[in-house]
Amino acid sequence: MLNAKAFANAVTVVTVIFYVVCALLSFVAPDLIFSITKSWMHTVNLESVKATFNLDLGSLLWGLVTIGGLTWVTTYGTVWLYNRWAK
Repeated sequence: MLNAKAFANAVTVVTVIFYVVCALLSFVAPDLIFSITKSWMHTVNLESVKATFNLDLGSLLWGLVTIGGLTWVTTYGTVWLYNRWAK
């Protein structure tokens, strides 16, 4: 049995760290982030959606809060269901 709360906390911390690193890279090396994203979307042309402005701090913080919350709830729910079904 996994501890749902501890596991959700751990996954959320890793996700938030990834989000912060990605946000920092988008300021320092936006073309690098864009090229990585393009390499993940094999048949999609992303040129038309490329940002021509930098995100403001409020948007970045809102993104951090929402991705953290969604990650925690999703992970907790997944582990909770896993523990119930693994019995």
